[in-house]
Amino acid sequence: MKKIWVIIIYVLIANVSWAQFQVLLNKSYTEKFPYLVDFHINKVKIKDNNTVENKSIVEDLRKFGLENKDKSITAEADLIDAWIQCIESTPKKLQTTLIDAFIAKSLLQKDYINAARAYRMLGEFNWRIAENYELAFENYLKNIEIGMLLNENEYPEKMLDYSDLGFAYYNFKEYNQAILYLKKGLNYPPPNKKNKVQSDIRNTIGLCYQKLNNLDSSDYFLNQVLQNETDRHEEWVGIAKGNLGYNQYLRGNFDQSIPFFKSDIETAIKFNDFGLASGSLIPLAEILLKQNKIGESELYVLKAKSYVEISKQTSRYEKLYPLLSKLYTAKGNKHLAQLYLDSALIVKELNDNKFNNLLITRAQQKNESSVQKEKIKELESEKKSKLLQRNIVFVVLISLLLISLFTYKQTQKRHKQEQLIKDLSIDQKQRELKLAEDQLLSFSTNISEKAKLLEELETQLQIKGNSDIELINQMHQCTLLNDKQWNDFRLLFEKVHAGFLIRLKEKLPDLTPAEIRFVTLAKLQFTNKEMASALGISHQTIRVTAHRFRKKLNLSEDITILELINSI
Repeated sequence: MKKIWVIIIYVLIANVSWAQFQVLLNKSYTEKFPYLVDFHINKVKIKDNNTVENKSIVEDLRKFGLENKDKSITAEADLIDAWIQCIESTPKKLQTTLIDAFIAKSLLQKDYINAARAYRMLGEFNWRIAENYELAFENYLKNIEIGMLLNENEYPEKMLDYSDLGFAYYNFKEYNQAILYLKKGLNYPPPNKKNKVQSDIRNTIGLCYQKLNNLDSSDYFLNQVLQNETDRHEEWVGIAKGNLGYNQYLRGNFDQSIPFFKSDIETAIKFNDFGLASGSLIPLAEILLKQNKIGESELYVLKAKSYVEISKQTSRYEKLYPLLSKLYTAKGNKHLAQLYLDSALIVKELNDNKFNNLLITRAQQKNESSVQKEKIKELESEKKSKLLQRNIVFVVLISLLLISLFTYKQTQKRHKQEQLIKDLSIDQKQRELKLAEDQLLSFSTNISEKAKLLEELETQLQIKGNSDIELINQMHQCTLLNDKQWNDFRLLFEKVHAGFLIRLKEKLPDLTPAEIRFVTLAKLQFTNKEMASALGISHQTIRVTAHRFRKKLNLSEDITILELINSI
């Protein structure tokens, strides 16, 4: 009788334990995704380091999957098990064997959803725990590669994937690449309504444009964060305001930046994000120092210093220490000023050493061109050496047959070397052309984005009335294509479309500079609005230029301007 009660109690406990898994049974990954997020966060509390309880829950999940013959549930148990092994590994003995095996098995079974998820987990492990940034970057790239085999309906985490890769590029200081992938992430819906990844992406895009000194575009994306987070996540409102304040600081608009910084500090402290608060305290203190308000500046600096110590975000010392050096220089304390200056140099060196790992890939890419040139030089040197050797052998050897045979062999080698040199030269030129094409595309995209931004501001101005000073100021801050930018643009254009401007001048020698610019932008298939925005003229002026161009060349109505340009 006692045994029967034990069995009954065990069954009841098992049923209670397994009831939480019923929502996962025989569901697609998209259907299971919200429950899996809750399961990972609230059931398997990996961060709590409760190994025994975690493994018990995972084992229950595995048994439930096996009993119900649901392979996706047993696979989930395997993935969580592998992730626990990563999290619990020590720096001296980092373990990824289970997750590596899980990826291999998933790929073999063409389970691309779990393979993509595992690669992203492995990327996060290498980035945040192992600090192997190069390997983390490779994991993120593989995650994207596998994710491309899946559509968003069956795999709802594409926004997260592109966000991680974009963030990695941002840390690699490859800001244009970061923008490219982060914008791709915005093309997909967020994993769930409460997720903050959209604001994270827009904020990081804003920071990328800030690093590229494209402050108008940076403002645009940071303002999008404000618009989307006003009624949802107050902390993101503070973050966006802090970055908008830094844009004004970079423009030299100190009075306009101060309210943004103060709002960010207040919000950050409210959410106990002292590292974030220090990020706005530092430039705020520097503004006060520039205004010769030394006492007030010192209060903010010391507060920032205490917040950095509390948050343990040591990377912020790189901006804090130079400011402390300036402060104590202003106060006449040369000893402290020198100490903080020395500390600033040490911190910068430490950060540079940390980011050396991040820059490996970039350095390899940039050095490819010089490596190719070095190979060409080595081959040229080898060629000269071989020719000298052939001449020496020619003198030494008497036998004409041996000389002929040797010469034949050397000639064959020389032909191969020459062909290899030609191939490397062609490859080098192709790389240079590809670089110019990427830069021209970035240049053109920037112009197009500014055109859209101006058009949006004009629309808002029409709605709100021409008296809206803030909108007018934003429009004035949008930098158009000035003479220096035009020269840079023309050089890139000539690299990509070699000889086009020369042929244009030969074929149409009477074109004015304005018409040449019109033809150049038309060649890149800019719209009239984009041309007008880029050149700082009205849409009507573009239409007049196009009309005069047609009239000057006596173009018939059945021939478009683009057809004519493409024929040059």
